[in-house]
Amino acid sequence: MRGTLGLSLLLSLTSNTVGLAEDVDGFQLGMPLAKVRQLAIEKGYSFSNPTGSSAGGRWISYVLFTKGSNTTGPAVSFCEATLSAESLQRPSSLHEIASIIKDWKSAYGEPEVLPTIMYPKGTQYSNIEFRWLGEDNIRREITISQYGSGSTDITFGYSYVKHPCNRPG
Repeated sequence: MRGTLGLSLLLSLTSNTVGLAEDVDGFQLGMPLAKVRQLAIEKGYSFSNPTGSSAGGRWISYVLFTKGSNTTGPAVSFCEATLSAESLQRPSSLHEIASIIKDWKSAYGEPEVLPTIMYPKGTQYSNIEFRWLGEDNIRREITISQYGSGSTDITFGYSYVKHPCNRPG
C-alpha cells in the first residue's frame, strides 16, 4: 500500500498536493548536491547562502527561493554533499491536515506526537509535530504550526535517521 500511495501522491508545489514519498518538489533523499543544483535551476530556484555547518563542516543547509520573488521553496540539507534532509512549509487548512495525517497513519502507523508552545516576543507560537521513524532509515515528519492569530501552516520533512554526519568519525 505504501508504494502505491507514494507514487500517486507526491508532494508538488505546482498542484499543492501532498504525498507519501520522500520527495519534495522532485528533490529526493540521496541525491548528490550537483543533481539538486541542476534540478533547482530547471525549476527556477536559487540557493540561499549556506547555513549552519555542523558535524565538522560535513553538514550544510540551504533554502531554495523562487527566482525573482521572496517566495521560499524547499529547505535542503546535505551530509557530505548527499541530500540527507528536506522540508517544505506552506499554508494549509484543517481539512487538508486531517486528511494527510489520516493517510500517513494508514501508511506508516501511529506517529510520535510532540506538541510545543512558545511565546517569542510575547506572541504564542504553537506547533504539533507528528513523527514517524521508519524501518527504512527515513524519518518522516508533519508539523502543524501557527504564530499568533496567523494562518495555519504545514511542514513536510524527510531525513535519514542514520547518516555519516550524525555519527562520530
